[in-house]
Amino acid sequence: MTQPKTRDFWRPLIVAVALVTAARVLLLWISPTDLYVDESQYWLWGQTLDFGYYSKPPMIGWVLRLFDELAINRSAFTVRLPTPLFHGATALLLGLWAQSLMAERRNAGLWVALAYLSLPIVTVGSFLMSTDTIMVPFLVGALMLYWRICEGGSLLQALGGGLLLGLAFMSKYAAIYFLPGALIAFAFYPSMRPPLRLVAVYALGFLIAASPNVIWNIANDLTTVSHTMDNVGWIKEESSGPQLNFASMLEFAASQFAVIGPVFMVFWLAALRAPAPDRRRALLWFSIPVWAIVLLQALLSRAYANWAFAAIPPATIVAILWALERGHLRWLRVGFGVNIAMALLISFLVAFPFAIKGGDGQPFAKRYVNIADISHDAFALARAQGVTTVVASNRGVLADLFFTGADGDLAIYARPQNGAPSHYYAQKKAMPTDLQGNVLYVGYNEILSCDGTPVQPVADLVQEVGTWANKSLPAYVVDASCLR
Repeated sequence: MTQPKTRDFWRPLIVAVALVTAARVLLLWISPTDLYVDESQYWLWGQTLDFGYYSKPPMIGWVLRLFDELAINRSAFTVRLPTPLFHGATALLLGLWAQSLMAERRNAGLWVALAYLSLPIVTVGSFLMSTDTIMVPFLVGALMLYWRICEGGSLLQALGGGLLLGLAFMSKYAAIYFLPGALIAFAFYPSMRPPLRLVAVYALGFLIAASPNVIWNIANDLTTVSHTMDNVGWIKEESSGPQLNFASMLEFAASQFAVIGPVFMVFWLAALRAPAPDRRRALLWFSIPVWAIVLLQALLSRAYANWAFAAIPPATIVAILWALERGHLRWLRVGFGVNIAMALLISFLVAFPFAIKGGDGQPFAKRYVNIADISHDAFALARAQGVTTVVASNRGVLADLFFTGADGDLAIYARPQNGAPSHYYAQKKAMPTDLQGNVLYVGYNEILSCDGTPVQPVADLVQEVGTWANKSLPAYVVDASCLR
């Protein structure tokens, strides 16, 4: 069979991915949503470059610092701009990889790339900054080059693959799911056994890229690792141990049909028993262990839908190539139709967050709209009261105070905590012990007292709509010593 020319493959792939990416960039630009607490925190990390942070490895902070330096005017748009670009790059890599696995079909790579962009979780990830979004192009690149060295490859490809895997690890520790997939594929399929010298170079590349964060963690009492373990829940010191939670397990399993799309997930399940070349069947093992591990975590405690994101890129290739090989174009179009409908709904909510209302208000707007107004009101009140320092204890309030007030003339601090800090701001941005004079303290559902005497707030910063709607946010002018 005649192989397609390279340009015949690349041209439609690049055009299609570019159009979807451009549409998502435009949608981000017109969206009225503010940064969520995690997004603001990731941005703040990047203002102090380091090899690790309180709850995540450093890559997301580095990326946001780069885009912040390039931005003319900082905004939620400039912070989120990497999201559609990183997913667009991932789609291109997946298209190239899939085409190499089914070279006889000219548009296999295009189908896979567009399928990835249509996934509901990728649509959401193209509008909200997360570590999954930053990790995924590095992880896919690492997998591609691993497949290449399984064919023989070169020392340079092995080194490049290891470096990319290390950068994926520096983005999110979930990149380590590569290891069980590679070991199982090595055991089952002779074609997935690269020469040992290439494996050694691949491992060396990983260690070179990942070691700065490992060293940082050791030097900082395993801060990020400890927080990651806290997320597991049932292994915490204060935990009573694992307790079976079948409802949580079923909820997580159902969520995977939602994040990938129900039709595509059925394709993947069908591929589990279908014959395929070894190098394509091996792809299954870069998803199965991920889902199995997170499913177990959901059974023992809880698990969020995105915790298995590392499984999604290889699963997408498996699902789409299975459908193409069997000529299920009709069902493939149905799968695209379902995913595109969900993508359009998500996109509509991003552009018009108040358009759809639920019984408890606006479900999308309550999380992402009118967050910054609380900061603007706090800064205006501080100036009106003649104070130059704003202090808060709630993580969500602090996140936007630091982002919205980054270029202002007011000092911003977290209220000091007793014992181990419960969030990044208490760890790194706590009010200095020698600070004197009056400060504006923004509380959250609390009554402040100094030496046992209740303090009357000077204002309540409650908002009528959005994230802080109907929340008690009393603002106090007090001496700094009151907050220690």
